[in-house]
Amino acid sequence: MNVAVAKVRLRLAASFSLKDKRRAVKSTVKRTGDRFGVSIAEVDAQDDWRTAVLGIVCVSGGARQAERTLDAAIRFIEADRPDAEIIDCEKEIIGGF
Repeated sequence: MNVAVAKVRLRLAASFSLKDKRRAVKSTVKRTGDRFGVSIAEVDAQDDWRTAVLGIVCVSGGARQAERTLDAAIRFIEADRPDAEIIDCEKEIIGGF
């Protein structure tokens, strides 16, 4: 079993309130999770209406597959949210379980 984990920090240019942010994050989390079968949630900066930090996790039988799925999910977020800029992304692959 292999686990791919990412922490993605987004700058939300079109967000002017926490309500705007929640709407954007909720949509992104739902669409990305449904499309790629990953677990995704907002994990930090909940009180900052201009920044969202998403944690994404993928579990797979192969490390390469887990990493490809995670990379595809990150690319999807970037393409799906033109109003959001990825300002930081940390990834880690944990394997051998």
